Amino acid sequence: MANFKYAVNTNSLPKEMKYNEIAEMLVRMKVEGIEWGLPEIGKAEHAAKEMRKVSNDYDLEIVSFINAGHLWKIDLMKKWSDIVKLGDGKVLRVSPPWVAYNFEESLHQPESYFDLAKKTREGLEKLVSLGKEYGIKYVVEMHSGSVTASAPLVRQIMEGLDSSYVGVIYDPANGIHEGWIRPRNVVELLGNYPDELLPRALWEIKVCPLEYGIVDYVEVYFALNIIGFKGWISLEEFFRHSPEIEIERALLFLKKCEDVAPKSILEPFTKFNE
Repeated sequence: MANFKYAVNTNSLPKEMKYNEIAEMLVRMKVEGIEWGLPEIGKAEHAAKEMRKVSNDYDLEIVSFINAGHLWKIDLMKKWSDIVKLGDGKVLRVSPPWVAYNFEESLHQPESYFDLAKKTREGLEKLVSLGKEYGIKYVVEMHSGSVTASAPLVRQIMEGLDSSYVGVIYDPANGIHEGWIRPRNVVELLGNYPDELLPRALWEIKVCPLEYGIVDYVEVYFALNIIGFKGWISLEEFFRHSPEIEIERALLFLKKCEDVAPKSILEPFTKFNE
């Protein structure tokens, strides 16, 4: 029996697709859930109501609403929370502070990593209280250029907070490069500890179909099995050319990976730490 349910993030679809067209396509493909990308706040209230109606009409579970603003702006978060409640939403993706996506941005960033991490933590603490009030869980993505770019950093910021109300979106594809922290932030974090700097090198990431990428999704599912995860796997690849064909291909690939992934760690166990 499969542990996972599958959803699609509408930010990854052609902008011209209507809500009912998206829903019809997902139902044909037996996708069970949807992450709705809300428009700007002036249009979001009407959109959330329409998204809720379409989801109900097509029996799709709303996994989350996305595209909310800066998490530390609590008055703004209340406005987004009101909108999400209109859509019967339980999860809202919010934005952590931006650190720098490249050297040029880092060159002009006046705040240190510690300043931004503090701002993030204080914002998340307030969101825990807001979550209790609204019944909403606020999540941040491990995203390049943000304070939450890597798992160790975001876990450190989240430590001790109620995971019923704040959480993290793990994106294994993003993690290939987004776990790579900008040199300035690495040095800020390490303080007096670094001993040697390596020569400068430039590299880039290219988007490709899941089966041709660097990520080993069998290992990803193995990792999820280890912790007993039984939640949603949401597709946020860019399905812009032929959405139905591309999503179907991605789903088929992921489900094959799920099927063959080991369910637990196996003997013989390693002994190199004994």
